[in-house]
Amino acid sequence: VTREQLACILYNYARYAGYDVSQSAELTGFIDGGSTSDWAVEAMQWAVGSGLIRGKGNNLLDPTGPATRAEVAAILERLIEGNAK
Repeated sequence: VTREQLACILYNYARYAGYDVSQSAELTGFIDGGSTSDWAVEAMQWAVGSGLIRGKGNNLLDPTGPATRAEVAAILERLIEGNAK
């Protein structure tokens, strides 16, 4: 699964679960933010704005790159911690 696919999965889940999905950030702050697929832009903006997905170094977002197991674990932990009730 790519990083942008993961963002879409989590964004759809968060909306379904009633989480606040109003956070948003421009992707233009990343060198490759413009390479995010059109269908994933809103989800990626939410994921970046809410702090779930961060850059990979050298100001890269790598939206179409594979999400490693470690990245998925960290992103899921941020989602859970940010929405613990």
